[in-house]
Order: sequence, then C-alpha cells, then structure tokens
Amino acid sequence: MTEYDLFDTRSGNAVVVALDHGIGTGAVDGFQNPLATLESVLDGEPDGVLVSPAFAEHYADTLATSSAELLVTADFVSPSSHPGEDVGPLVQQRAFDTESLLACDPVGIKTVLAFGRQDHRAFERNVEYITTLASELDGTGVPLIVETVLWGTAVPDRLETDPTYVANACRIGWELGADILKAPYTGTPESFTPIATNAPVPVMILGGPASGSVPAVLEDVAEAMDSGSHGLIIGRSIWQTPDPTAVVRALRDIVHGDAHVEEAWST
Repeated sequence: MTEYDLFDTRSGNAVVVALDHGIGTGAVDGFQNPLATLESVLDGEPDGVLVSPAFAEHYADTLATSSAELLVTADFVSPSSHPGEDVGPLVQQRAFDTESLLACDPVGIKTVLAFGRQDHRAFERNVEYITTLASELDGTGVPLIVETVLWGTAVPDRLETDPTYVANACRIGWELGADILKAPYTGTPESFTPIATNAPVPVMILGGPASGSVPAVLEDVAEAMDSGSHGLIIGRSIWQTPDPTAVVRALRDIVHGDAHVEEAWST
C-alpha cells in the first residue's frame, strides 16, 4: 500500500509541508516572503513540500539543494473571490493540466474534494475533474492525493472533524480514485483508527488553521500516527510558528522515530 516514492523513508511514512496556500489565499501571514518561508521549512529536512507548479518553477534552484520530494497542487481553491479575504462562497476549479503537473516531476499530485456546498453544480465539477485526473494519472506511477474536506456552508464548522462525516468523505475519496487521502484528524485515536485502517490507501492528516500551540499539533500528529496514519501534509501550523525549522524537526522525530511529544519538543 505504500509503494510510492513519497513513502520511501525509514519509517514508511512522510512529513510533508504544505506551501500551496499562496495560489488561493495570497500573501498569508507567515508566508509573505515565499523564499524565506521555504528556506526555513527546508532547513528542518521534511520528506516533501507541496507547492504550485509556478512556485516550483520560481524556486527550482532552492528546491534542488534540498532532499525534500516535490508534490504539486492541481487546483485553485479560495475562500472568496476577494483576494486574501474569507467572505465566501468557496471558489474552486482545476488550474493546471496534467502535462504541466507531470512536468514538475512530482511524487504526488494533490487536489481538493470539498463537501457541503450549496451549489451542486460546483460539486459536480469538482467530482468530474478529480475522476478525470485520476484517469489521466493512471499508469504514470504518480499518485493522486485527494484532500477530503467539509468546507461548504451546508456543513457547520463544528462538523469538519466529525468522525462519521470524515469517514464518509474518505470513503468517497478513494472510491473516486484517490491513491492517497489527506484528511482531517478527528480528535481521538478511537475515532480515527477505523478511518485510517479501513481505507485501502494511505491516509495522511491535514493541518488547517494554526492553533497557536505547537505541542497540541504534535500531540494530534502522534495520536494520528498511533491510529494508522502514514504521516501528514500540514502548512500553517508549521510556518506560522516562530521557528518552522524546529517544528519540522519535531514532526520528523514523531513520525519517523516514534518520539513522545515531550522528547520531540522541549522548547
């Protein structure tokens, strides 16, 4: 189940830092200087970074100096048509063709499957381009990573990590062709274990908005790993902290070394 290059690590799991936020939300806090943020992340030696194709092109030299694998995002997702604002409704469409994505030589291509929309046509288009992309990647050896999220206004925020909703979303995601799932952690090992272990594809956890507490994020990651997760694809909870390099290193200790949170984060 983990034959992909992304999981060619000593633990068979992966620490991936998401740096694809700029394409949908602009100059996010902590990410106004893309090169500085990238360098601070790479100094922590993550297994991979998730970026847009344009980001990969602009910072190719910096990325080439790192051992981090490259993952690219396939779609444009924004919480608003107002740049940098979160006033809704969700705007999403496929932004890059498969040829352009594969030209980046990635170890994974990520797209978002967003549930809870009021606009059924938008959801239908979302499903259509995911299944199309899955078909186009078939036989390339590059896995399709589907991020299953409950971002639509028809689903209350409190249900974004509801175990039943997340389990259903993940099931739909791999049935549509996902090779890897990127899913919310549901808050407890008891609720997340069935989601991670019942899926026939690797499940990695997403981060969401920065909580302001590094130990809390690390604890969630540790619990998710104990529940069968194959790692993480997290952004803001890493690079919106004062020391992204240290956070990446702590995540590596937990994901690859089974370190306790207290051992991984003593600052």
